[in-house]
Amino acid sequence: QACDIRTSRAMSRACCIGASIASSSFRPRVAEARRSASRSVRPRSSTRDDTAPEDADHGTTSASDLVELECAGVSVSCRGFVALLVRKGIGHEIPKPPNSVQLMRGADPASELPPDLAKEFVLPVLVTSGGDDDTDAATSARAQTMLQLLQNPPCDMGIQLPYTALGEVTKSADAVLGAVLIGKARFEDGSKKKFIWESTILAGKGMDQSAVDIDGDEHEAWQCLALARRYETYGCRVFATSEAIAGASGAKVFTGDSDDEAKVTLATVRTTFPKMQTVTESRAIATEAREKFLWRPFAAATSEDVPVAEEDDDGDDTNT
Repeated sequence: QACDIRTSRAMSRACCIGASIASSSFRPRVAEARRSASRSVRPRSSTRDDTAPEDADHGTTSASDLVELECAGVSVSCRGFVALLVRKGIGHEIPKPPNSVQLMRGADPASELPPDLAKEFVLPVLVTSGGDDDTDAATSARAQTMLQLLQNPPCDMGIQLPYTALGEVTKSADAVLGAVLIGKARFEDGSKKKFIWESTILAGKGMDQSAVDIDGDEHEAWQCLALARRYETYGCRVFATSEAIAGASGAKVFTGDSDDEAKVTLATVRTTFPKMQTVTESRAIATEAREKFLWRPFAAATSEDVPVAEEDDDGDDTNT
């Protein structure tokens, strides 16, 4: 899948990212990426007037337009595997799925959300295409990798996402990802098949940071979000422009209901994605599985109640 990495927006967005993540002790020096790579790269034209305003079709981005996000959950859908991004700090507010008693009574846990939280946006980002995978269960390698990266600590095997992935984009082997800025994450207008992803990453070493635009489809979306999770322990943060949030695809794209024009919100995310798992739920399942299939059998096998094999004087194994 060809990736379109452009630098025409890099400086504008990178400065905004720097302003958003800057503190009194950290203000990175941002340089525009001017590199070639094996993928499609479009550097800023040498004939372009650098003093001219940003291209009209790309516009400019100010720090006040940025919203910091977190991955609150994931879900399968008729389109494929979806990462569900929400405003930083409110992921735990996603309503729990109704239990059997609530289902019998027709109660909806989402109705208990305060009005301001109920209206909070959810930005659904397609990270794998559908087909035979990831529509009923997370079966693809990339979906499984995303689930592993969302564990705490991340289970980072470096297979689907090689440890050299960031270096291949930035052309710097020791670069660390500082931020991902999402400029667009939605299905193409009038289409339920083509997903559009536009983003800028800010990466580098120490105070020297470079910005690279990464555009494409669900493949590039997966790469950016997976890299963000890998480098989260190093301080990587994810942002989206207000335009990207406002332009997010509605629920009908993921439900197949042509009458559902509404955007996905905290109150409706369970309805739109009935098979979703929050990150908290996913981690709880993984913890229970480790306890049941790893720690308990190991503890039982090494307990004092299990006879220990020893050798007798003739060299034969005996049990004490």
